[in-house]
Amino acid sequence: MVQRMVKMKLSKTKREIRLIKKSAEISNSCLPLIEDLLKKEEVTEREIARAIRRNIYGQGASLAFKTIVTCGKRAARIHSKPEATNKIISGLGYVDFGASYKGYKTDVTVPFIKDKISKRERKITQTVLKAYELAVNSIESGLPCWKVYEKVNRFLRKRGFKMTHSLGHGVGLKIHELPAITMPRKKLTRKKRLIWKKLEKIRFREGMVFTIEPGIYVKGLSGCRLENTILLTRGMPMPLTKAKLLLIKL
Repeated sequence: MVQRMVKMKLSKTKREIRLIKKSAEISNSCLPLIEDLLKKEEVTEREIARAIRRNIYGQGASLAFKTIVTCGKRAARIHSKPEATNKIISGLGYVDFGASYKGYKTDVTVPFIKDKISKRERKITQTVLKAYELAVNSIESGLPCWKVYEKVNRFLRKRGFKMTHSLGHGVGLKIHELPAITMPRKKLTRKKRLIWKKLEKIRFREGMVFTIEPGIYVKGLSGCRLENTILLTRGMPMPLTKAKLLLIKL
């Protein structure tokens, strides 16, 4: 029974893929909107979050989760609380959002740099971009999912950072589904060891939809994350969403 449920969640049907692609299309329509708003001399986190909401609902979809818009020291957290404030955006930050179309979701994180950032923040950003590229280029059908996490985490550690969350997760009717692209980061209880034994056997396979989202967060400074929703098709990863680093110069 468990194996059958895992299989159902791992591979999407043609209909599901069609709906997820539509969800991705709606999410992608927010990207130029975000960039245009960031180009304004003064724009708040909350203004961007509201604009994303209006755009998504205007296309017959809904939010997959509450939009996060964060920058500066607030971006040093994986999930900022509150998700967006009246803070004027500047420096290094990110926008984490997703559309839900007929129940099927996408998950996107757009990193941005507005005006000047420190040398340390520049290293964080460059490392995240390289980690994302390494992850996507390492994906292939039949490869155990955890091996990509291990490879990216090794890359980050060589540069003085580490993964503090999963490299990615499945997406579909739920925003977090299998596969979990991760590895245990601490000693496991007996119950968690049993769960991990099942997770470590999961391999990338045709029709799988998942995110890739490396991130680095430095307390008291800032953080950066790049995330796209990806479909594995013909043995290769195909990004459905088109998030990239936005460089905004005033």
